[in-house]
Amino acid sequence: MKKISLYARKRMHKPEPDKLAPLRLLDIAQPYEPGEMVEEHVATKAAYIRLRDGDGTEDDFDRVSMILNVGLLRSEQIDPLLVETMQRGQMAMVRMKDRYLRGLRFGCDAQGLQDIPEAIDAYETVMDASSPLQMKLAIQGAYARISGGQLLEIAA
Repeated sequence: MKKISLYARKRMHKPEPDKLAPLRLLDIAQPYEPGEMVEEHVATKAAYIRLRDGDGTEDDFDRVSMILNVGLLRSEQIDPLLVETMQRGQMAMVRMKDRYLRGLRFGCDAQGLQDIPEAIDAYETVMDASSPLQMKLAIQGAYARISGGQLLEIAA
């Protein structure tokens, strides 16, 4: 019976490189197809409406605050005015979170009723014009910034 060294065994079972990896990367680097993200947009708007009406949950808050965090990262690469829109939306979400922590009910103040929908609309436009790769990098960046305390933290 032949004995095979550990090194030889590892070489025998070495996984083959993914020959389609470059094509997969090209595929996620293309912008979304028109209407491809409509379901996501509808779910986000529905979450905001529930929050606005006071019927929202922490999951709804997490969804809206996360898209604003991701939108802020993408907007930094696009336009300073877009950054301001996202920051106003985030500040409104901070006020909403404070309101929730005081009274255990979500809801918007008067300024938030204007700022959050504008930020969500801006996010939808940015997302539709972005590629899945750009959005993936923005999501990863948002989580890194949240960990560093630089962005609106999602509810615990």
